[in-house]
Parts: sequence; C-alpha cells; structure tokens
Amino acid sequence: MNSILTILPKSEIEIEITLSPDEFAPHLKTAVSLISEKVNIEGFRRGKAPYDAVKNKIGEHAVYEEAAELAVRASFPAVREQLIQAGKLSAEHPAIGRPEVTITKLAAGNDFTYKIKMAVLPSVALPDWRVIARKSLADKKEQVVTDEEIEKAIQWLAESRMTLVAATRLAQHGDHVEVDFEIRHDGVKIAEGDSRNHPLVIGQGKFMPGFEDALIGMGINEQKSFSLAVPPDWREASVAGKNLDFAVTMKAVQERIMPAITDEFAKGLGEFETLAGLKANIREGILAEKKEKESQRRRGMIIAAIAQQSKMELPAVLIAGEIEKMTAELKSGIADLGMQWPDYLLHIKKTEEELRVGWQDEAQNRVRAALCLREIAREENIVPSEEEITARADQYLAQFKKADGATKKIDTAELRDYTQGILRNEKVFALLEDTK
Repeated sequence: MNSILTILPKSEIEIEITLSPDEFAPHLKTAVSLISEKVNIEGFRRGKAPYDAVKNKIGEHAVYEEAAELAVRASFPAVREQLIQAGKLSAEHPAIGRPEVTITKLAAGNDFTYKIKMAVLPSVALPDWRVIARKSLADKKEQVVTDEEIEKAIQWLAESRMTLVAATRLAQHGDHVEVDFEIRHDGVKIAEGDSRNHPLVIGQGKFMPGFEDALIGMGINEQKSFSLAVPPDWREASVAGKNLDFAVTMKAVQERIMPAITDEFAKGLGEFETLAGLKANIREGILAEKKEKESQRRRGMIIAAIAQQSKMELPAVLIAGEIEKMTAELKSGIADLGMQWPDYLLHIKKTEEELRVGWQDEAQNRVRAALCLREIAREENIVPSEEEITARADQYLAQFKKADGATKKIDTAELRDYTQGILRNEKVFALLEDTK
C-alpha cells in the first residue's frame, strides 16, 4: 500500500493511496459476501453466492464500487497512522470537516487508487504573546460604583415591591392603567392593532411616543380618539413613519404606592438589618459585575491582539462552522425573546444568507482567537485535570436539572470536551493576565 501526501493552501492536504490487486482482493471478497446477503441470487443461500454469480446478477462495476468503499474505510486510517509515524502528518493537527474522496482508478486486475482531500487544524505561528499581554494589561481600568448606581438599584427593588391601589381620580403620570385600544391606518385596522385590558405605566415610555401622554387626564370608562405620527425608525417596521389613528377606552387607573426606603424596608428583604447593610451588599454586587465585564473586555482585547499578529492559514470549513454557531446563537437568543426567526429577519430587512455573508470577518476573528488559545495551551502544557473537568461538568449538569431535567439528552462525551475547552481557556487567560 503506497501513499503520496500533497500539502495544499489554506491548511488542506491531499493523500493519494494505491492498493495492489492482492491488497484489494480481501475487500472484493467481503463485498461479494455482503451483496449476496442483501440480494437474492437463485440457487445460493444468502451470503454464500460466489463472485461470478453476484457479478452476473448486479454487474461487475457495482461489485467493485462496493469493494472500493470497503477498501477506503479500511485503508485510510492505516495510511494516516503511517504518515504520522513517518513525521509527515502531525497528530496535533487532526482532520476537520468531511473528507472529499475521489476514486481515480478502479478496474479488474489493476491497482486501486483513490485520493482523499481534507482540511486539517492549521498550524499557528504565535507572536511574542507575553509582550502583547503586558501591553494590553497596561490598559486596565479600575472599577468604581457610584452612589447614583446604588440608588437606582434601590429604586428598582422598591418598585418590585410596590402595591397598586385603585384611584378615583383621573389618570396621571406614574399611574398603572389598563386600556382597550384599536389602531387604524387610513381607516383600516392594522395587523395586531387592538388589545383589551392592556396594562402599562404612564411615563415609562414602553409604547410609541405620545400614546402614554394622551392617557393623562382620562377617567374610568372614558373614551378618547387621537392620532400619532410614528417615528421613521420605530422598532415595528410595518408602521414606522406612518400616521396612525387610535381609539382608546380607559378600563382601570391604579396608583403605584412605593414602600419607604428605610431600615424596615431592608429587613423585609430577609438578609439585612439596616439600609446601610443593603446598600453595602448592592455596592459589592455591582462592583463584582463590573469587574467581570472589565475582565472579559480585557481578555478579549489581549487575545484579539495576539490573534491579529499570529500567522495561520484558515480552512474554509472552520469559518463555515463558526458561522453556523453564530447563526444558532442568534436564533436561540431571538427565540428566548419570544420572536420568530422569519419575523426577526423581516424586522431587520435582511435574509439569513446576507447575515452569514456579513459575519465572515467576525467568524474569522473568532476562529483565529480560538486557535491562538489552543496553541498557547499546547506550548505551555496547560491541561485541566480530570478532577477539574468532572467537577465543572457536574456543575453544568446540575444547572440542566434545575432548568428542565433534560440531562438524559446530554451527550456526556461532548460535555466533557466542551468543559475541557472552557477550563483550558480559563487557565490560558489566567496566564495571560499574570504575565510579568
């Protein structure tokens, strides 16, 4: 069995493999047996028909095609291992994507020859990443929490514990109201242009501009008609820039009673004795969140700088795979918001293909960054321990159990690989941030 390895551009290789007639013969024999098990050949039990009987039944070419498929499956792994042992291929750069197989010679009494073309994980020539990391770390920004941010958080907590009291007066700014409404354009009701007992808070600005202001001064069961010009950049593209006519009936007016921000309010949250203690806890939480965001920003900046100065040839299959991941991430996010994917595309006025084309550069940057993290880990022999992998994987499984109990759907091998990659990257980033 002979092989010829050719290195192609963009981290692709082609291997031409030749089997002699004697090396091909066992695969031919197996093919005959398999075919005779599937095809009824008169006069012979299934799996026992000789070569000539099978050939006469389905044709010699079909027999050889079956044998060729068997020969490729059996011979390629052995050839690849030979090339690795000979130092012509690296086990650290495995094949990625689906190999392309081309049979170049298949005829009775002749050598069997085929070619396999495939992409491999590319080699990465790193720059002096320690110097880059040190320069990037000089941009570290200290994080502080302002009194205004704490007061905003306190206000949010108070609003989450407010009570609603029916008001006998007319609606005013800050009230919680419920309205029936119908929206028309040129006399025709727009799609999904009506609602009953629709709740909103006057002044929060969650409806189109002008709508909430028009409710001020309305009493229970009062009806009102008015028109509004929708901004051209409004989020609902179907009505953006149009003049709409509204017919509204006030169904309920409720005053929002906010709790007093005192020590008693803090105690009501269950963990604090004083308002000062609550504020200290809020400050600590906001600061931790800011530090985490700053860490992510800094890490992204460091690895982006390293990736930009690294040298590698990216195979198209890696870019395509990253775009698939980006598409899946966006679709999942859109679904979480309760929006249908076709509706989202209609809203942004783009096709899925246009999105994919626009993501080419970002996908390439993400792939380059991932390969650089992998290469640094290889150079520095950074490998998470089995104990670390198991502990983190168990944390992920526990989260799934709390979410929906669908742990049986999880591929444990994939989870282990994913966990190992996450832990490895965390250790690489820790090294980058600790570079002296």
